[in-house]
Amino acid sequence: MTMGQLIMKDIRIQKKYILLGFLFVGFVFFALGAFEGLPLSMPAAIFSHFLIVVASKSDEKNNNGRLLASMPLRRRDIVTAKYLGMFVFAAFAFALTAFWRLLSASVLPANELPWFDLPSTLLTIAILLVFYSIYFPLFFAYGSRISQVLDLVVIFAVGGAVVITFRIIEWTNGGTGILLRDWLSPDSGLDLTTIGLCGAGFGLVLTVISWFAAVALYERRSL
Repeated sequence: MTMGQLIMKDIRIQKKYILLGFLFVGFVFFALGAFEGLPLSMPAAIFSHFLIVVASKSDEKNNNGRLLASMPLRRRDIVTAKYLGMFVFAAFAFALTAFWRLLSASVLPANELPWFDLPSTLLTIAILLVFYSIYFPLFFAYGSRISQVLDLVVIFAVGGAVVITFRIIEWTNGGTGILLRDWLSPDSGLDLTTIGLCGAGFGLVLTVISWFAAVALYERRSL
C-alpha cells in the first residue's frame, strides 16, 4: 500500500461523513443562518476539524493501526499520510463550503451572505495547523488510549497555554487588552492580514516540527 492509497483509504472511509458535514454546513450555516455575520472560514474550519478527527478516530476504532503496521509499509509513511490527509480534508471542507455559498447566492441576496476574506482564512488555517501540530504527536504516541477524548485534551491544553501567556503578558506589560489594542491600532503597522500570514507561517513551521515528533513517537510505539 502506497502513501496515496493510504490517503484514498481515509477518503473512502469518510464518504458518508463528508456528505453529513456538507448537509450540516448547508442547513445550519446557510438555511438557518447560524453564526450570521461571521466569516465563511468559520464553518469551513468546523467542517475540516470534523473530517480530520473522524478519520483518525475511525482508524483507532477499527484497529487499522495494527493492520497497517503488519504490512510492508514504513510507519513514517503512515504518519505522513495522516498529515497530508489533514490538508486534503481541509481543502474538501473549504471547497464544499464555498459551493454552498455559491448555491445559496442563487436564491438569497449575495450581499447578505458571508464570503472568504484573506485575514480570517489565514487565521483559521493557523488555528487548524497549531491544533493538529499538538494533536497528531499525541495521537501517534497513545492511540486508542486517549483518542476518544484527545481533541478535548488538546483544546484544554491550548486554552490553558493561551491563558498562561495572557497572564504573563499582564504581569510584564500591564494588560493584554492594552497590548492587543496597540497591535491592532492603525499606527502599529500591523493588520489582520499580516497577523494571519505570521500565524499561518508559524503553523506551518510547527507542523513540520510536529511531523518529526509524530514519526519518532510512532516508531517507538508498541502496537
